[in-house]
Amino acid sequence: MPIEEEPIVGAVYENEDGRSFEVTAFDEDDGTIKFQYPDGAVEEADIDAWYEMELKRIASPEDLEDADEDDELEEEDDEDEDEDDEDFDDDDEE
Repeated sequence: MPIEEEPIVGAVYENEDGRSFEVTAFDEDDGTIKFQYPDGAVEEADIDAWYEMELKRIASPEDLEDADEDDELEEEDDEDEDEDDEDFDDDDEE
């Protein structure tokens, strides 16, 4: 099914071939979209072609890295809380 949303600069999309790309520019006046593939290749399409493409928006590699960092921080916080609980339990035994 063709995409229905406008291109978003900075967003990452995947085409029907499984190839991902990031939208690097969208000129609404000209109706042109520039996008770049991970290998550095740059392409341009007009807005009509965009709406005919079968695309889905996916998380960017930066979003995934940020999510991993957030998970690591949460795990560290959980470990700190566990240590505090252990200290509290030791006080009860005395």
